[in-house]
Amino acid sequence: MIKIRPYFEIDWEAVCQVHDRAQPGEFAGVCVPRGLTPLAENPYLNKIFYPCRKFVACDGEKVVGFVAVYKNHISLLYIDPDYQNQGVGKRLLRLALNIIGCPAWTVVIAANHRARRFYAKAGFQENGSFDSLVSGSTCQFIRLVRSNL
Repeated sequence: MIKIRPYFEIDWEAVCQVHDRAQPGEFAGVCVPRGLTPLAENPYLNKIFYPCRKFVACDGEKVVGFVAVYKNHISLLYIDPDYQNQGVGKRLLRLALNIIGCPAWTVVIAANHRARRFYAKAGFQENGSFDSLVSGSTCQFIRLVRSNL
C-alpha cells in the first residue's frame, strides 16, 4: 500500500532517483535523454525544490513519487516509471491542490501529452506557452492553470 508523508532530508537521494528515472519519459521525442540534467545538478533547485513544501509517496520504505509546491505553484511532480498508472500521481496532485487551493498552476512540456491529459483531468487549462532551453535543446512549455474547484 502506498503511503504519502512529508519529505525528510534523508529522502533526497531517493527523490533524485525517482526524478532521474521519470524524466526521460517527460522529454520523450523532445530532447536527447542523455542530455537531461539530473535533479541533483539542476541549477534551479533554489527555486523549484528547496523553498517548497514537499511530500513523498512510499511503497513501504521505498520512495516511489514526490511533489513539491510553492505558494500556488506545483513545481515538481514525478512518479517512478514502475509505479505510474497506479493512482500515485493523482493522490499527490490531490494533496498539492488541497494545500494550494485555487488558483493553482504548473508548467509542462508541450509535447508531453500524457502530463497534459493528467492535469486536464484535474481541471487545469492551458494559459500560454513559452520556449526555454533545456540541456542545450529548445523546448516549448505550456503553463496550466486551475482556477476553480
